[in-house]
Amino acid sequence: MTNKPQIERPDLIVPDTGPLIHLAQADALHLLHQIGGRVVVADMVALEATQDMAKPGARQIEAWIEAGRQPGSNAPVLVAETEIGALFLQARKTDPDIRLRNAGELAILEWLGSYVEHTGHAGHDVLIVYENGKIPRFVRETGLDLDTDVLTTRAFLELAERRGIVASAADYWQRIVAAAPTANPDINIMMQRRPGTGGS
Repeated sequence: MTNKPQIERPDLIVPDTGPLIHLAQADALHLLHQIGGRVVVADMVALEATQDMAKPGARQIEAWIEAGRQPGSNAPVLVAETEIGALFLQARKTDPDIRLRNAGELAILEWLGSYVEHTGHAGHDVLIVYENGKIPRFVRETGLDLDTDVLTTRAFLELAERRGIVASAADYWQRIVAAAPTANPDINIMMQRRPGTGGS
């Protein structure tokens, strides 16, 4: 277990659909804003999570995104436009059933690669909540010049409990497992710090 301090009020980035779907099923999407400031979702992740309204959590996620995109929202959501997302939308015009492997993850990593350019905030901190086990490696390989915490959904709930935001992370996790037994059960945290801010 690391003894590095946890980032306070970062931009919170969701690079795959798992956390959104499972938090929606547990009526817990609001927790993302209670730990983070702005929540960032790649356009591909938003598409994957909401393109089929019959799928679990899709309606809740769509409503949450729309509310967060309203000007002046106190729970802001940025849907990050990416080249991958644009290419997917173009391809879907000719093949509505097209699927791109790892498209959501690759889209958000494309966006992260030019994060400072997008935000205008050099050194901005980020917290990444994921379920796809490839995400930590993707983040390491991207080489972000940012203080970055990378947590599984379950570790995110544990963080919410430590900060007094929820009374019991276990209760929320049980809600998720009841709706989605295959949810990633790991409690994993990876912390990366810029040189001179605590190491990696």
